[in-house]
Amino acid sequence: MKNKSVLLGILIIVVVIFATGCMFSSLKPQDFKEHFGALGYIVSDTEEPKYDTGTSYLVATKEDVPFKIEYYEFDEEVEAKKIYKKYETNLKDYLTTSSKNNATTGALFSRLVAVSDNEYIVISRVKNTLIFVAGTNDYSKEINKLLEEINY
Repeated sequence: MKNKSVLLGILIIVVVIFATGCMFSSLKPQDFKEHFGALGYIVSDTEEPKYDTGTSYLVATKEDVPFKIEYYEFDEEVEAKKIYKKYETNLKDYLTTSSKNNATTGALFSRLVAVSDNEYIVISRVKNTLIFVAGTNDYSKEINKLLEEINY
């Protein structure tokens, strides 16, 4: 009986964490700069974003990889959701063939991974921030690792 109570307590804690969003903390612009800068990426705040940004737009690039990591921060979460939707709707602009898409959505996050013959694209939103990466299949593991490190 005691084991069931302990398991029930742990289950309640896990549910509360997921329900309240404690597991999802958005990355701040300074953290993005520091993290990718430490990995050898050049982080720029002077590039023009594809879509209008509210607060911040940063791009991390590295000479030896054929993709860039775009970071958006918005004043409101609803703005991040709108840009996420625009990227999702215009995904065809980045694809050369049809893709298999895998979407995951929660109260505080959304993530779409599109895999085509050549491309590997990730759109990931956490609260009022969004990360967009349009890469190739050859770099899918590296892209996933980078995004896992920052919890996107």
